[in-house]
Amino acid sequence: MDTTSARRRAAAGAAALGILATGLAVTPSVSANQASPIERIHRDLLDHSDRAPLLAAAHRGAWRDHPENSLAAIDEAVRDGAEIVEIDVRKTADGHLVLMHDETVDRTTNGTGEVSDLTLAQIKQLRLKEHLGGEQAALTSHSVPTLDEAMLAVKGRAMVNLDKGWGIREDMYRVLRATGTVDHGLFKGSPTVQEAADFMATDPEILYMHIIKDENADVVGTFPGRQPVAYEVVFDQLTDPQVQPALLDRIQQDSRVWINTMWQDLAATYTDEASRRDPQLGWQAVVEEHDASMIQTDEIEGLHHWRNGGDMSRWEAQPGDRTVRVQAEDHAPGGEGVGYHDLDPNTCGGEGGVDVCDVEGAIAVSSVQSGEWIKYSVDLPRSGEYEVSARLASDGAPAGRIALEWADGTTGRHDIGNTTHLTRAFDLQPLETRHFEAGRHEFVVKVDDDVAPRFNLDLFQFDLR
Repeated sequence: MDTTSARRRAAAGAAALGILATGLAVTPSVSANQASPIERIHRDLLDHSDRAPLLAAAHRGAWRDHPENSLAAIDEAVRDGAEIVEIDVRKTADGHLVLMHDETVDRTTNGTGEVSDLTLAQIKQLRLKEHLGGEQAALTSHSVPTLDEAMLAVKGRAMVNLDKGWGIREDMYRVLRATGTVDHGLFKGSPTVQEAADFMATDPEILYMHIIKDENADVVGTFPGRQPVAYEVVFDQLTDPQVQPALLDRIQQDSRVWINTMWQDLAATYTDEASRRDPQLGWQAVVEEHDASMIQTDEIEGLHHWRNGGDMSRWEAQPGDRTVRVQAEDHAPGGEGVGYHDLDPNTCGGEGGVDVCDVEGAIAVSSVQSGEWIKYSVDLPRSGEYEVSARLASDGAPAGRIALEWADGTTGRHDIGNTTHLTRAFDLQPLETRHFEAGRHEFVVKVDDDVAPRFNLDLFQFDLR
């Protein structure tokens, strides 16, 4: 038997079942049950054995529920099962550290300007926009957190992945030291090996992850002394050097393999949306084929559900036959503007009618135009009141208006809400509640002329109330 393949299968099986490793950092006097959450996470992070559990990182926190990089998003991500929360750190004009992904505050707040040109007091006056922000995103009551506030929010509960901050690593370290959370922080970057090694040498508690891509895959195994606790492996082709088996095996001798599944080109086509369709197309593939023992995701609840043995085909569905789904690509013949099917994300989504596209791993109806319509049918096993919803991604307010025309002659018109990203923020939006008898029902979806459409449609969901 190939021992490498056997090890990958063993690690995948342990991860899928949520099996905890015995751990390298647990002292004889502290059992696994007695250890605090951060002690267990730290122990598991340093476990490079075949039985090391899969660790989950929430990208910008639970932004589907709260504004990205907000304290509420951080708290929700930990509650949803994340061992690590990814946050982005920037420095203000007066030397304070705040959570902000972009160089400017424009996208995610009601303010304008570069973080580096604004004082902490000015930034604290701003309010965060919902989810991923954007020009038309709704304003919330949440403010921009400082790094101090974020570290205190996770203290004892989870780790943080410190993104965007390698250039201000000394400032971040001082905050972590002051808050007693140095061992909670995962510093990251792609500097020279010597620069990273020098920083790690300043404090044995510092945890560091090195980013590797095509151009620097050869640094693995060249670190003097203490090794990075993980390598963030970024690849857009399966032929890239950083995802070849020999190199991944070398990483696992001393470190963990971190893979991002938020969108395509971070891990080829292995995305969160593909994982929702079938984990073999995403999360399971990066674990089994590419030795991932840490996954960063925008679907923290879904990943946590899957790694604990949950069925992704029933994710966000009611038990039994109470939920029925109709995939948007499974339309009936006919329609206006329908007929172009192209699953290549590089060419899909152009002008000239409804396309069925691969949208970051979701197979979705895209490029809809005003006046177009599509026909669907749904088979319902029970009679009763059903809530009809659509899973969409959009970045407008409204992002379009659709009419659902039913065989009984009734029509419901619905504005498409802003999910704050056209391709990476699919969300289930309730449309209407109707009584249906058991059996097959046909309906037509028409795109109104009143509002220019800007949305992608993944599926319709019928939930028995």
